[in-house]
Amino acid sequence: MIKVNHLTKRYSNFKNSKEGVIDASFEVKKGEIVAIMGPSGCGKSTLLKLLAGLKKQDSGSYSFGDETKVGYVSQEYTLWPHLTVLENLTLAPLLNSQKKLKTLQDEAKSFLSRFNLIDFANSYPKELSGGQRQRVAILQAVMNKPNILLLDEITSALDPELTKSVLDLIRALAKDGYTMLIVTHHMSFAMSVANRVIFLQKARLICDQDSAEFFTNQKNKEIKSFILDIARKDEHIEVFKGLEQYQAYHLGLMRRLPKKSTIYVAGAVGDEWVRPMGDLYEKYEKLRIKKEIVWKMVTY
Repeated sequence: MIKVNHLTKRYSNFKNSKEGVIDASFEVKKGEIVAIMGPSGCGKSTLLKLLAGLKKQDSGSYSFGDETKVGYVSQEYTLWPHLTVLENLTLAPLLNSQKKLKTLQDEAKSFLSRFNLIDFANSYPKELSGGQRQRVAILQAVMNKPNILLLDEITSALDPELTKSVLDLIRALAKDGYTMLIVTHHMSFAMSVANRVIFLQKARLICDQDSAEFFTNQKNKEIKSFILDIARKDEHIEVFKGLEQYQAYHLGLMRRLPKKSTIYVAGAVGDEWVRPMGDLYEKYEKLRIKKEIVWKMVTY
């Protein structure tokens, strides 16, 4: 769905520049979720802005699949301040589609209800918390029915509690099948949603690896040091609440487990947990079989 070939954007005229993005090449398949990580100033945000068309590359190219729509969300809460939440969500699709306002309002209210924001439908952005504004900004992008979501450091300006509310929304959207490129510094989040990790250093892509391998079997000493550093800052217990997070957790688990892993389940829990997965269990089971992951029941 995404093809990037030798993409380059320099912020100086010198060939040995270590700023921007230099000679990046990679591909992203439909439905893949890719975390983009690396130290501050390594080019992560520049890469996403190039793909979103917000910056012009110096050389190289990128392309998307046919009839592909791209949604981009940054850390700046790009909402219209003079419009309500509901108006923010419906404005762009009203201009770009043939749907009637009532239909779009119903769609928007459905999203707001799903993510516990329906009480703010008639509120203005200034009346929302930072986490609420960021979640609305993400839903604003989703309302345009994109095939690809580009999410650029969407939690960098938020405190831990608000950060979790935004990351939980992304986990829930991840199970809907969007192709995503996510710039993030949250290791536990990247481990729970990403199929792959792209690592940038000094403007160059130095690693493109399966997420399980990247985090648990890293050979590069500098990347390993980076992982240990962010792990120290990211130590907390993840608590998932509600059906959305329950389903997102299990699908994320299946994404990040290495091939031929074994899942040990105590007692009869293996029978019970399937029920709330609903139709998503088929998606889970298809991925489990593809990765040759097996269950083992532990009884006592």
